[in-house]
Amino acid sequence: MSSQSTDAAAAEESRQYPYWRRNLQVLPVANLLCSLGFAISWPFLPLMVRGLGVHENLATWVGYMMLGFYVIGFIMNPIWGSVADHFGRKLMVLRAMLGMGFFMALVPFATTPIWFAGLFMLVGFFNGYTPAGISLLAANTPPNRLGTAFSLALTGSLIGQTLGPAVGAALAALISRQHWLFWISGALLMMGGALVALLMGEVRQPAPGPWRPRWMGSLRELLVVPSMGPLFLLSFVFAALWAGNVPVVTLYMLQLIADQPESFNEAYWVGAAAMGLAVSSVVALPLWGKVMDRFGPAPVLVFATGAAAVTHVLLIVLQSPLQLVLARVAFGFTAAAMQPAYMQLIKLHAPRGMDARAIAYASAFQFIAMGSAAFFAGIIGPALGLRMYFALIVAVTLVSLMLWIGTQRREAARGAVRD
Repeated sequence: MSSQSTDAAAAEESRQYPYWRRNLQVLPVANLLCSLGFAISWPFLPLMVRGLGVHENLATWVGYMMLGFYVIGFIMNPIWGSVADHFGRKLMVLRAMLGMGFFMALVPFATTPIWFAGLFMLVGFFNGYTPAGISLLAANTPPNRLGTAFSLALTGSLIGQTLGPAVGAALAALISRQHWLFWISGALLMMGGALVALLMGEVRQPAPGPWRPRWMGSLRELLVVPSMGPLFLLSFVFAALWAGNVPVVTLYMLQLIADQPESFNEAYWVGAAAMGLAVSSVVALPLWGKVMDRFGPAPVLVFATGAAAVTHVLLIVLQSPLQLVLARVAFGFTAAAMQPAYMQLIKLHAPRGMDARAIAYASAFQFIAMGSAAFFAGIIGPALGLRMYFALIVAVTLVSLMLWIGTQRREAARGAVRD
């Protein structure tokens, strides 16, 4: 009987979610190609702007361009999410990968810094292949498989982000103009889009009613759900801790090296901290996916957020470059589970027909966090030191965790009263 019930459950799963196995094979590869393509050219942005004649105020030019890139992503991602809810998730994955790839390929034709900035902003306009892909998986994967699905998709992105700068550096040494890296980036992004177009599928579940490009209205509808606000806050905190703190940790490493009595190779230790975070998280994410499938995303989110706070407390007290590398390894191995956990919870708590928008808003808040972390570190660091900055971000992380736990307890209490 148990064998028959298992076969029946598998048949029902295949009927309701006919594409999930193939999607799970294709999207991590497509994400790897796109993240690799993006990361190949991204670190060399200042060199490209300088090559167009900007020699004074280069940091200002680059800063404004990055700010514009993230602000456009913050504005557009929720709108793209609402389009996905009404017209299909696969369409939005193709929009991101093919749109970014097309305008990446046009960037080398820029002859002035203004044209370069304009094309770069158009890349930001189409940005968002990761949340679009997560939304596609969320709607076309059995709920008990979402932990593994999200973790594998994010692992593909992370591997691409890790390899990209090294591949870009190798390619930059072989070509005469760094601008040509954007042709390679565009080709890789469009290759990822081609894989999605040819091999991925979806069962469309359009949201009711006509589509309207509402930004604040959709956000208000989502925030009516008690859990959604804390989950958006946790997505902001994760992005600040993970991507936003990368340049801050580099500066901190340089300070630690300067305080050592013996000489240290700066490039080696900065690279070791970045690689420690990347490698540990790549190893950990598939394992966390299996844990979430078995125990659910809520306890994993609590553990991973607590671990993120603890591993950043270590940054306040450590004294050597090696200790910083080990702290980053611990952070990558434990806190890597935060993103797939809160993404799965956002999917579970979002109102029917709004899951793509909910994931898109979370990604929009991540864009703002990436730019805000370095900004606030630049204000706090010179005045109070980077240790104080890390202490404040630990406090924000713990407050966010307490808000989430409190919300869960109140919902559980209301459920008990209804029963």
